[in-house]
Amino acid sequence: MGNGIDTFNPHPGLRSIGLNSKCLSVVIVNYRSWEVLAECLDSFVQYRPKISYEIIVVDNDSQDGQLESFSQKYSSVKFIKNIGNYGFSHGCNLGAENASGEYLLFLNPDVILTDSPAIDEMVNFAKENSNVGITSCRTINPKGKPEREISFLNPWLTIGWIRLLYRIVYKKNLSELFPENDDIWYPEWIAGSVVTINKDFFKLIGLWSQQSFWMYSEDPDLCRKARNKNKEIALLRNVELKHAHGGSSRRNPKTTAITKSEVVTSSHVYVQLYSQGLNRLLLHSIIFLNTILSQILRILLTLPIFWKVSFKANILVLIATSKYYIIAFINRTWKSAKLYNDQ
Repeated sequence: MGNGIDTFNPHPGLRSIGLNSKCLSVVIVNYRSWEVLAECLDSFVQYRPKISYEIIVVDNDSQDGQLESFSQKYSSVKFIKNIGNYGFSHGCNLGAENASGEYLLFLNPDVILTDSPAIDEMVNFAKENSNVGITSCRTINPKGKPEREISFLNPWLTIGWIRLLYRIVYKKNLSELFPENDDIWYPEWIAGSVVTINKDFFKLIGLWSQQSFWMYSEDPDLCRKARNKNKEIALLRNVELKHAHGGSSRRNPKTTAITKSEVVTSSHVYVQLYSQGLNRLLLHSIIFLNTILSQILRILLTLPIFWKVSFKANILVLIATSKYYIIAFINRTWKSAKLYNDQ
């Protein structure tokens, strides 16, 4: 593993594995998440995986003066300074470009290792099952409960209340497809917080879609691309990692406004990519109405506590989302304006 900080031009083009290659390259994208990132890196010391690995941290241009001192503290980690914050997908691709591992593990900075051998098991499982394209494991939230393990690629099921109705109506069918006692489930997609994939296969399916997704919905998109190559998505439920969900992005009202508006943005992009005709028009309309009405409702509900952070955050979310819709209408594209433009 290298020392210091490298700065790279953000053009993904994966290198071949060299003589100093590892079995696994752990790629972590950071943006001002130093506290949770420290916990993540420290957990690698406490619960060190048995396989050979390297850790690559891509800092998406945090500009807070902490990168240099942080990289000195964790001298065994390779730090890459991105030239801008062009999103999760872009950062992941940049990390993968500079990885030497046969396998890649994309890990959120707020994911913490435990005494469960999750990383070793995921890599071993991926090696032994050629029919599987992407492998993940169970993640446990701060309350000790498993996070969502069954996810759907159908664009209609990206809408929360429709997804809830679907789960209620098809509860019996889902319980048969995903028996509670099974150690391995094969969902349609897994969350981007923990993604294990063979590096050559990652290159084959076209990497993370950095030209489409700045943040959110890039994980079902990646899983779609894997499934299009007739590979399954595996979730190992007998090993686990801790996940302080949102710890890397929800820090203040301004950041909340950015991240929540990007949830809306990515939903529209996903619909645009994977639906068509009247179906696409209906989905865009429902997401738009659902977004605006729910945000106005949140503002009204928090109006009695207008001096609180939650009210300010709701106002900023509505402003950011409204601005997005205006720009989308003017530019005639659903994509985020924050995406990297190589023109």
